[in-house]
This record gives sequence, structure tokens and C-alpha cells, in this order.
Amino acid sequence: MSNTPSLWNKTFFIIMFANAFAFFAFDLLLPTLPLFLAKHGGLDISQIGLIIGSFTFSAIIIRPFTEFFTNKFGKKKTLVVSILICLISSLGYYFGTNFILALSIRILHGFGFGLAVTILSTLAAEIIPKQRRGEGMGMLGNGTTIALALSPFVGIWLFNSYNPIILFGTAGVSLLIFLFCISFISFPESVINSNQEETSFLKSLIEPSAIFPSFLMLLFGICMGGVISFMALYAKELEIEGVEWFYFVNTVSGFLIRFISGKVFDRKGHAWVLVPSSISVIIGFVLIYQTTTLSDLIIAAILYGMGTGSLFPSLQAWALNNTKPERYTKVTAMFFNSFDLGIGGGSAVLGLIAAKINYGSIYLFSAFVMVFFLLVYCSVLFLNKQNMVRIQKRAN
Repeated sequence: MSNTPSLWNKTFFIIMFANAFAFFAFDLLLPTLPLFLAKHGGLDISQIGLIIGSFTFSAIIIRPFTEFFTNKFGKKKTLVVSILICLISSLGYYFGTNFILALSIRILHGFGFGLAVTILSTLAAEIIPKQRRGEGMGMLGNGTTIALALSPFVGIWLFNSYNPIILFGTAGVSLLIFLFCISFISFPESVINSNQEETSFLKSLIEPSAIFPSFLMLLFGICMGGVISFMALYAKELEIEGVEWFYFVNTVSGFLIRFISGKVFDRKGHAWVLVPSSISVIIGFVLIYQTTTLSDLIIAAILYGMGTGSLFPSLQAWALNNTKPERYTKVTAMFFNSFDLGIGGGSAVLGLIAAKINYGSIYLFSAFVMVFFLLVYCSVLFLNKQNMVRIQKRAN
């Protein structure tokens, strides 16, 4: 009989569903909120860009304080309040037809979502057995992937077919389902070490063991910013029809690979996933850069999706495995903030490159960033191995 601890229990299923509904509500508004603000608020593209971007800024600001809130008020209360903030914000967009009000609502929404996702991911990390963390984080991410695949289509259909209140109401209902789901979860409360020495504010926000995985996540985010922000414009520049197939194939590829990569991570270690996944992403970027037809783009999507679908949960599982359970909240906040900073910074830098050269050049640049990612990762692995050899020699 296998001694491997169980992953698929009631709590994990509930967290998967709750996570999917949270992201469905968020992703539902990604393509539609700019349309609503332009049509019903009469805002220009620069104002809309600032409103949409403020969400990431406020999420990044609030995440480092998640541990403080959960220690003071408890995980469940903080999570419920954060989702209520998301609910109020999602419904409030209907009335946000001027710049200041819409910006305020969006910032508030970022605060709520930043806290909610960090707490829910921390809860998942606490209940997933360490021996199956790679698989568990991958399956949790698959719920997000399904939400991301469905929500843009549903959102645009609702916006085009009905009054906008139906769109925002659907996001609200999704968040109410989230609240219903988590009512069945027993929340382990935060472990506070009363003997812990006082540290500076900066040190209280940083977990040293998660710095390297978070740095790699930052590099990965820089590359993803180009795909998320500029793929449609790149296809238009090349006069390629059907770019939506790139997103679809990329999503399916990332979804399927997690059923394999998580188990490999748990049995063999992070190197067995991160090295081939990085190479897959690099090849994907090179193929995107060289693409001339939709079929080329779809082949690139398969390789890119396999790489990115493996990298994200594996880096997260690695970061969590390096630290103690009472530090999971801090590690999760660092991890997501690194990714968001990479996405935001990458979109800005890659946009400048595209303006100076062309859209294709940003994918070649992204390939070089991933080569740097791989070289840094392998170099640190090599140095750590050499250090272990020296320690063993001294011990003998």
C-alpha cells in the first residue's frame, strides 16, 4: 500500500472551486470593464489604462500586510471581508461612470482581491501535503485556468447582449458562491511565535528563503507581460487571422501539462520541471518571433503553454517547500507580488521595445530573458551542489 498522503479531500475540492469562482469574477471584467468605461463613462484610453493598472498597484501594496491582518483578525474573517470588498467593488463599477469614482473603486477592488487570493493560496499550501505540493498547486491553478478560459467569452457576451448591470451582477453572484464555498472550510489560525525577536519593517515583509524563487518569478512575469499585452497586436501586424486560437491552445496545453509536471516535481524535484519548462518557453518565444502563419503560432502556443503551465505552480511549490508553515502567508504575498511586478514592468519595457522596433522583437527579447532565467537557475543549483559537497567532505 502506498504511503503517499491523500490530496483529493473535501477541503481541497472546496478551495479549488472557490478559487475558480474568485478568478471567474475577476477575469469576467478584464475585457469588459474598459469597454464599459469607454461607452458609458466617456473616458479616453489613457484614463482607462490608469484605472485598470491601479488594480495591480493596490494589490501589490496590500499583500505584504496580509500576515498582519490574518494574525490580528483571523484568516476566515479577513478572507470574508476581502471578498465582500470585491463584491462591493464589482457591483460598484456600474455607478463608476466618472474617472475619480471608477479609479477609487478599482483601487478598492485591488485591495480586496490581493488579500483574498493570498489568503486562499496560503490555506491551500497548509492543507496540501508537502510530498504532493507540486501536484496540488498545479491542480489549484487548473481551476484558475478554466475560469480564465471561460470568463472573457461570457463577459463579452453579457456586455453585448444585456444591460451592464447583468455583467456586474454575474461577477457578484460568482463571489457569493465563493463565500458559500468557504463557509464549509475549517480555517487553521495563524501560528504566532511569541519568542520571535522584533525586526525592522522591511525584514518583516520579506522571507529570505523565498527570495530566489520570487526573483525567478519576476523574470518569468516580465516575459508573460508581452504575451498578455501584445499578442493580438502582433498578429494584426503580421496580418494573421484567428489569434484567439493561440490563447485557446496555450490554455489547453498549460491545463494538461499540470497533470504530469506536478507529479514529476514531487517525485524528482524542481530541477526536473524548471529546466525543461524553461527550454520549452524559450523555444516557444523563438517560434513566435519567427511565425508567419496561424499554424506556426499554434505550434508555438503548445510549447509556450507547456512551459508556463509547469513553471508557475512549480516555482510556487518550491518557494513554499523552502519555508516553515507559519511563513506561508508572507511567502505567498512575495511570490504574487513578484509576478505582478514582472507583468507590469514587462508590459512597460516590452511596449517601449515594440514602439522602437516592432512587436516581434519583444518575443525575441523575452526569449533572452528566459535564457538568463535558465542560466541563473542552473548556476545557483551548481553552486549549491558544490557547497553541499564541501560540507560533506568536512563532515567526513
